Amino acid sequence: MPRIARTVVINLPHHITQRGNYQQEIFIDDEDCLQYLEWIREYSEKLELKIWAYCLMTNHVHFMVVPNKKDSLKAFNYAHMRYSQYFNRKIEKKGHLWQGRFYSCTLDKGHAISAIKYIERNPVRAKMVEKASDWKWSSAKAHITGENEGIPLEDISLLIRKEDWSKYLEEPDEESTIEIIRCHTNTGRPLGEDNFIKILEEQLGRRLKALSLGRPKKE
Repeated sequence: MPRIARTVVINLPHHITQRGNYQQEIFIDDEDCLQYLEWIREYSEKLELKIWAYCLMTNHVHFMVVPNKKDSLKAFNYAHMRYSQYFNRKIEKKGHLWQGRFYSCTLDKGHAISAIKYIERNPVRAKMVEKASDWKWSSAKAHITGENEGIPLEDISLLIRKEDWSKYLEEPDEESTIEIIRCHTNTGRPLGEDNFIKILEEQLGRRLKALSLGRPKKE
């Protein structure tokens, strides 16, 4: 299913993801991760982008963010351009580092919690660690312990308590939930309850819900 025009809604959570071109590695060592996060921090502050969660994998990244302005998501355009130049110089290559423009979708708060779990459990699903909090390059540990050594994060305790979050991250992933998050992120269609989507359609003046397949029913 093709992507729709990007939807950006101020003060609502957005899932962001982007992969390396042809699945190539985009982080080789800790220095790369640190440099990347520094540019994310710099441009998110400049463009008033709040970060709720993140996870850096070897060949892709995930973020849960909340824009304060219509152009806040451009923080990723600027940070990724800077990082691409840095990384290509490092490996002495030319060409595109990233696979096209980043993917994004707007979520209601209920689905945002599920998406943050999906983001922070990426290394667990990839069998790189046993616990999400063991992965150095994500927000999982900060959300559980309150100790943050990475980029500044918004407090998500209004969504779920730290104690509950630790238990929640240990629960197995539901494949149906993962598929829904991936589908909406890949197409750009907002993810939420029907009333949430209806309000967004009225607010933005455009259709956001996918049309049902098949012939219309006869009267």
